[in-house]
Amino acid sequence: MSVVSITALIILFFLFLFIGVKFSKVSKPKEFLLMGRNIGFWLFFGAYTGAAIGGASTAGFVGYGYNDGYSSMWLIAVSGLTLPIFAFAFAKKLNVFGRINEAYTLPDFLATRYGEKIRILSSFISYLRPVFIAGLQFVALGIVFKVAFGLNMKYGIIISAVLILVYTVTGGQYSAITAQWIQSILQGAGLLIFFGATIFYNGGISASFSNLHKFLSPEKLNAYNTDFSIFTVWIITMGLFYLVDPWLYQWAYMAKSAQTSFDAMVAVSLSSPWGAISFIGGMLIESAAKANIISLPASIQGDQIYLYFITKVIHPAIGLFLLVSFLMTVLSCASSFLLNGATLMYNDFLKKTKITQKYDHIKISRIAVIVTTLFGIATALWVPFLIPLWIIGQGLAVSGLLVPVFAAWFWKRGTSRGAYYSLISGLISSFVFSLFAWYRKGSPNAIVGGFHFVHIGLFVSLIFMVFISYIDQQEPDEIVNKTLWKEIPWV
Repeated sequence: MSVVSITALIILFFLFLFIGVKFSKVSKPKEFLLMGRNIGFWLFFGAYTGAAIGGASTAGFVGYGYNDGYSSMWLIAVSGLTLPIFAFAFAKKLNVFGRINEAYTLPDFLATRYGEKIRILSSFISYLRPVFIAGLQFVALGIVFKVAFGLNMKYGIIISAVLILVYTVTGGQYSAITAQWIQSILQGAGLLIFFGATIFYNGGISASFSNLHKFLSPEKLNAYNTDFSIFTVWIITMGLFYLVDPWLYQWAYMAKSAQTSFDAMVAVSLSSPWGAISFIGGMLIESAAKANIISLPASIQGDQIYLYFITKVIHPAIGLFLLVSFLMTVLSCASSFLLNGATLMYNDFLKKTKITQKYDHIKISRIAVIVTTLFGIATALWVPFLIPLWIIGQGLAVSGLLVPVFAAWFWKRGTSRGAYYSLISGLISSFVFSLFAWYRKGSPNAIVGGFHFVHIGLFVSLIFMVFISYIDQQEPDEIVNKTLWKEIPWV
């Protein structure tokens, strides 16, 4: 399987590189970063599904199912409830807004409402999420190197980042979207085959159900066996976050029409519960191990269980397909978030600087991809664990973004200074508390005194937004009506 692993990785690398070369002659940043605002329904649906389910949604969720049981499925359930809300409330309006205002990013939305002074800060906060998610994919591929070859995780992360960077920087959004569409097909089949394999090793459907209740502890069979503080963290970081997700805003802008944006996001939200298979699969692996049907190393970590199962337990031919599916999942998800980060960097940091006078804009976009990759490597080395890294990235972003974005949509009284200090106070307070949690509990994602850093960040952000807006006056460059939900047309 070590030989098979490296062979599959090489084949996929050259496949994506070929796709990148084919689309490498794009002439405008809008084509490189947003695919020309012309993505249709089936490509949107397939590519988004392919990119949304990454390394954490397979290996990470399997590990959580193995370690925590049914209650861990709230991680995906809360996002499954939020995505339909986003689709019905914002998908059409954002597509219309993007075309009217030539918007590329979430900070474009905020700058239209609050003025240009908020752009850099909101872009920095928005940038945290794609950086952490890209880093998450580097970790996932690093785990492949560790499980298959025994390679040190640090080296695996760096090698993974370089491989992903090469084909992403070549073709931009065209190559990423094409790869994601292909990957979504393999991904769906891969999850189904993996689930079937876990049932097979438990002796069939009836025996699987019996083994779960026979060998797993009652706590793991209780869907409500979750600490309340952790549950609220999941609601915020894996649920509410998607209402202000910079990546979702970019996808809404890319669709060829408002109706396409709406239809595709509704379809995506309906397919999201499919990810629950990973959790149940992890539980079935545990029941098979406790029934002595399969053997797992005593020291194995949750993130490694999926890859160990497909490379060391099941038939090599099936394992090869699942490994290819997993590698496709990681590679395409990483490229999508690298481009999301690069879009933010190009549009909000670099486009209006003197750099654009010296270099071609496509070259600047590619440099932005490279820089985002380097930051992704740093986050992967800092927190080399899948789900915690995911939660940290989205937690820091939502701490600063949620209140100002919703004020831009729905609160006419909100002011530019209120939004600015809401952004910065939410980010700083959440980051400081994460460092405190790291010092006290050994993890920036830990609960201290019943609170997570996202609780602190959101509370502080809300206080600053409301207080400053009520004592302040709106500035001349604020354009309230352009972002108010009721003012943006549906089509």
